[in-house]
Amino acid sequence: MIANMNATRAEFQARIDAIKHYMHFRKVSKELETRVIKWFDYLWTNKKAVDEQEVLKNLPNKLRAEIAINVHLETLKKVRIFQDCEAGLLVELVLKLRPQVFSPGDYICRKGDIGKEMYIIKEGKLAVVADDGVTQYALLTSGSCFGEISILNIKGSKMGNRRTANIRSLGYSDLFCLSKDDLMEAVTEYPNAKTVLEERGREILMKEGLLDENAESGGMQKEDTEEKVERLESSLDTLQTRFSRLLSEYTHTQQRLKQRITLLERQLNQTDCGADANEDMDADAETLNETDPGLVAHTDGSPHRNNVQTDGKKSPTSKH
Repeated sequence: MIANMNATRAEFQARIDAIKHYMHFRKVSKELETRVIKWFDYLWTNKKAVDEQEVLKNLPNKLRAEIAINVHLETLKKVRIFQDCEAGLLVELVLKLRPQVFSPGDYICRKGDIGKEMYIIKEGKLAVVADDGVTQYALLTSGSCFGEISILNIKGSKMGNRRTANIRSLGYSDLFCLSKDDLMEAVTEYPNAKTVLEERGREILMKEGLLDENAESGGMQKEDTEEKVERLESSLDTLQTRFSRLLSEYTHTQQRLKQRITLLERQLNQTDCGADANEDMDADAETLNETDPGLVAHTDGSPHRNNVQTDGKKSPTSKH
C-alpha cells in the first residue's frame, strides 16, 4: 500500500513538474503560476487528484453506472428540472457528470456568455456578483445549481441561451458539470422526458417572469445562429482533418503501387531478354548445321568439327 501511495505521489509530482516547466518556458506571470501550484496543492491535500473517469474506465458499463448512481444521483435529484424524471434518464445523466474544481476568484460564467453547460455545487461557495466582481447579489452553496435553463434553449425565454449573471468562486469549490451536448444526447433516447423537461423549464421561466408567452412555442432542439455556426465550424474542422488523413493515405498507397508496378516491369523485361537470347542461340546453331554439317555447336554456342565421315571419305588417320 505504501508503495502504491509513493507511486501515486510520484506520478502527481511529475504532472506538477511538467506544468512548472511549461509555465517557465512560456514565461507565465508569477501570480498565475502561484495560483496553478496552489490549485494542485488543493487537489492533493483534499484527495481530489484522482481522475475518476480514468479509474473507472475499465469497469463494465453496468458497474460504472451503479457506482455513479451511488455517488451522484442524490446530487442530481436536487436540480429542479430533473426532479421526478425517468430513472433511465437520470442514470444516463449521472454517467455524463464531470467533476470540476475552481480556485478562489475564478469565474464559472460571465454575464452574456452563451450557456453550454449547467453546474451543480458539490462543495464550496459561489457568489453572484456585479460587473465589478466585488458587489455580491446572492450566495450559492452546496446543493445549488445554475445554468440549467440556458441549456434547454426554450423558445420564448427572455434569457435566451445567454448567461444573465456573473458567478464567481469564493475559495475552492467542487462542481459537477453537465454539458448541453451530453443532455441532448441523453434525451434523444427518452422523447417523453424531453417534453417533460421543456414544460418544466417553461413553468420555471413563467414563474420567474422570464417567459415571453407571445413567442412561438419551441423546444430544446432550437439553436440560435451563433451556436449553429460554431457547430458547423467544428464539423468542418473534423471533416478537413479526416480528408487530410485520407489524402495522405491515398498518396502513400499510390507511391507503393507505382513502386510495385516498376519492379514487376523490370522483372518482366529481364525475363523477355533471357528468352530472346536463348532463341538467338538456337537460331545460330541451326544455321551452322545447315552450312557445314561437320560443325556442331558447343553448349556455349561456339562451333567445332565433328569427326563423323561424310561422302564416303576416310579420315587421314584411319588405317588401311
